[in-house]
Amino acid sequence: MLTIYVLLILVAATFFSFALTPFFIEMFERSGRLVKNYRGEMIPQGIGIVFPLYSLLWYVLLTLIAKRSLLNALSIQFAITTICFIGFIDDMLGTRDVLGLKGHFKSLLKGRLTTGALKAVVGLLVAFVISISFTSGFFEVIVNTLIIALFTNFFNLLDLRPGRAIKVYIIAFLGIIVGLNLTDKFAAAVPFIPLAGSIIGYMPYDLKAHSMMGDAGSNVLGASVGFLAASAFSLYTKIAILACLIGVHIFTEKYSLTELIEKNSFLKYLDNLGRS
Repeated sequence: MLTIYVLLILVAATFFSFALTPFFIEMFERSGRLVKNYRGEMIPQGIGIVFPLYSLLWYVLLTLIAKRSLLNALSIQFAITTICFIGFIDDMLGTRDVLGLKGHFKSLLKGRLTTGALKAVVGLLVAFVISISFTSGFFEVIVNTLIIALFTNFFNLLDLRPGRAIKVYIIAFLGIIVGLNLTDKFAAAVPFIPLAGSIIGYMPYDLKAHSMMGDAGSNVLGASVGFLAASAFSLYTKIAILACLIGVHIFTEKYSLTELIEKNSFLKYLDNLGRS
């Protein structure tokens, strides 16, 4: 019964997102909110702001159907709305004269606030608030906070080509669900299904470069994966995940993920899959 319910919500959320997203794209185009993509084409940026708007409807329905899920729904909605908002500020006001976490914090120490530094600080605060909502031990709160924050930034690093971040999101989400199934904790993923459907429904527009979700969207992808991983796995598993995330961030401070993907034929094939 739970499987059927989950599939129905996933399909409905996917269709809802696919049907409504063109209206938001047209609204951004009409307002002139366009930027150059990697091919020099002018397309709307920041369309990822639709994710918390879409998910809100489904979480309202979820709380009406199962009031015991109210806390989870509110926590998820708070996290993705806040993290999306701060990403949208970066999309609208951000510049690219400072890059990388190290660069943004160096700039902050010199007395200059960048949208990247603001995003990092707010992201940490949101991750901390979310972590203490389901964890009691201080050490585990810190681990959870870092997982959510670093996953959020990791998906920002991925979102440099159409569809790339969403492909990794789908792989990560499915991997987590498989892990939860093996430990009989699948129910922990259910509140994230409406959001997953909304992201999948938006994917064709991102993949075909009709729009960019921007940091408003990639923040949501990363925070939701981090939130689910932090709330569902054991402490030792989370420490392993955190170590991997730290390693990836150390790597990306010196090297380009895009160059790494371009040099690997399999990764390049997956990266280009589905693009026009």
